[in-house]
Amino acid sequence: MTIQANNVTVRFGGVVAVRDVSLSVEKGQIVSIVGPNGSGKSTMFNAITGMVSTASGTVSVDGKRIDREPAHRRIGLGLARSFQTPRFDPHTTVFDAVMCGFYPVKKSSIFGAMVRTPFAAAEEQRFRDRCEAILEDLQLSEFRDLQMNELPMGRVRLVEVGRAVANEPKYILLDEPAAGLARDEQRMLAGEVRRLAERGVGVLLVEHNFNLIRELAEHVVVLKEGAVLLEGTPDVIAKDRAFIDTYLGRAG
Repeated sequence: MTIQANNVTVRFGGVVAVRDVSLSVEKGQIVSIVGPNGSGKSTMFNAITGMVSTASGTVSVDGKRIDREPAHRRIGLGLARSFQTPRFDPHTTVFDAVMCGFYPVKKSSIFGAMVRTPFAAAEEQRFRDRCEAILEDLQLSEFRDLQMNELPMGRVRLVEVGRAVANEPKYILLDEPAAGLARDEQRMLAGEVRRLAERGVGVLLVEHNFNLIRELAEHVVVLKEGAVLLEGTPDVIAKDRAFIDTYLGRAG
């Protein structure tokens, strides 16, 4: 049970953004992609989730090839993600923003929801209860009725994580979720990522905070100029001279 990307290449016109990148994420595993800006991290996320097309290579989920499937079908196979720049209607409330995350797994029809059939009402109540639990886990309950444009960016990122986990995905891809978070918010985020992995969710994490990566990730893939520079455990990567020169600069 894995996400498997094999020799993925992504081109934008004459520019090769990702070149022959392979990686895998098993259920319950936390894998991180790191690298300097422009190294292809977010593009690799987009290739896996269907936001961009691959020029070559394959992507599969649990043995099913998905690199020619549209994004919404990939979501149906259990993928969820956050974005480097959070995407919300600024006037929606925190509660409603997280509730949107349940849409891909909603089974009741529009008609059922309109007339409040017993099934639709029960499903909505399950979603509302689960939403309240997510807000509590991320310490967002006190902000539930605020509009998204009233939150600081750190809290907005936590809301996006909440929306991504709402539909209980098999795999979740988090694109720089700790950017702009205070230390206590980072601890909350780390706790939520651990809980996801403990429940068997595979986590693919793009993050610049290498201390957080060392705390969470079991395996790290380092990209440079769209290609894999090296990979291994966080402790091994942290001591590698090529990583230090590329990620931290020679002064590191």
